[in-house]
Amino acid sequence: MFRAFLYPILVHPDHCHLFRDQFAFRPTGSTTAAVIYLFQVLTELLQSNDYVHVIALDFSKAFDRVRHHSLASKFANVTIPDYLYNWIVNNLSGRKHQTKRRGIVSPIISINASIIQGSALGPVEYVLTASDLHPISPHNKLCKYADDTCLLVPSSNSPSIPSEIQHISDWATANNLKLNNSKSQEMIVHLP
Repeated sequence: MFRAFLYPILVHPDHCHLFRDQFAFRPTGSTTAAVIYLFQVLTELLQSNDYVHVIALDFSKAFDRVRHHSLASKFANVTIPDYLYNWIVNNLSGRKHQTKRRGIVSPIISINASIIQGSALGPVEYVLTASDLHPISPHNKLCKYADDTCLLVPSSNSPSIPSEIQHISDWATANNLKLNNSKSQEMIVHLP
């Protein structure tokens, strides 16, 4: 099912533009591909800029916070058979959680967010969740590897950083994710 229907979404001509900056959990993606893309973008930007801001962004517990209804809406916008869409929505529906610690059991509660990171479906669900996160300025670039995201901003576009960070923070809030500012870091890259 994943090879036949879900992974082809990521390379489908109608949708591939949504995933070109995502390098995890894709048939053509890898850590190596992400690093090559990052170096290629840096090299291109440094040809006409003195330096480039590389801002590594951290989303707190990203897989645990994906809202089921938002994910279902994003699946509705890609090309998959109706029965597969219905199966995915059914898989997300009616989930419950209970915790047991030292013999004490919590009440069962319904959950409407979280995807299972270690499952076959979870990675594709996260890639689809992040598919609509793009920079505001066409001069800035994103490089995404699962929930790890780097924003690359050339020196000529440095004033756009606050609005880009606000845009990413707003996207995170709209998608029930939390941008962790304390774990986000900036590095300035320049030629020797």
